[in-house]
Amino acid sequence: MQKVLGLISRIRLIGAVWILLFLSAMAIVLAFPATRSILTSSWTNGVMLCTFVVVGELVLDALWRKRWISALIHLGVALIIMGAGITAGQTKEGQIVFTDADYAPAEYRQCIVGGERVALHSFEMPTYPDGMPQQYITHLIFPEGTKTVSVNAPLRRKGYTYYQMSYQQVEGYYGEPIYNTILTVRKDPGAKFTFWGYGCVIVAAFALAIRESLLQNKARKLEVTA
Repeated sequence: MQKVLGLISRIRLIGAVWILLFLSAMAIVLAFPATRSILTSSWTNGVMLCTFVVVGELVLDALWRKRWISALIHLGVALIIMGAGITAGQTKEGQIVFTDADYAPAEYRQCIVGGERVALHSFEMPTYPDGMPQQYITHLIFPEGTKTVSVNAPLRRKGYTYYQMSYQQVEGYYGEPIYNTILTVRKDPGAKFTFWGYGCVIVAAFALAIRESLLQNKARKLEVTA
């Protein structure tokens, strides 16, 4: 029996080291954009699956032993790994350029995103008194109505996120200045799992801090009564 317990303990230790190495490697890869293509390779998916299985076993073990905080932490790590895997394999990103001119051809004022028509309503660029741009704002037309996207205020709709990236000033047909608004559209189905994972870890950290505080208060009371 002791040999079995010792073997299980060593397997868990190896699993913990594996998780730390995996997360460290992920941090390094994500820090350098040129290496992110590694995340889409088949062997990386296998590594993620193995890591997820190891973390899943730790979650089940913590639940079996009624170590709720530990289970929550491992669950958060498992969700983060799942989100990273989904993001690496299923994220879609593209750029849209709309021309803010009524006479512009239809292909310069509308496109299809996720099977639905998205069209430009208008683009505006408020400025400071010195003439410098204060904000870039694009108003888009969707089947349900008009919505707005601006710098630092992305628009999230049906799993897609629209980011206002920049603009271009060009010359119109009649020599007048017109603007092209540049948007980035991104769909990341793994982001919600990653956020849930971080949420679990944060909640577990607060619960651990509260538990330690309660234990310290209890210990002080016992010292006083003694």
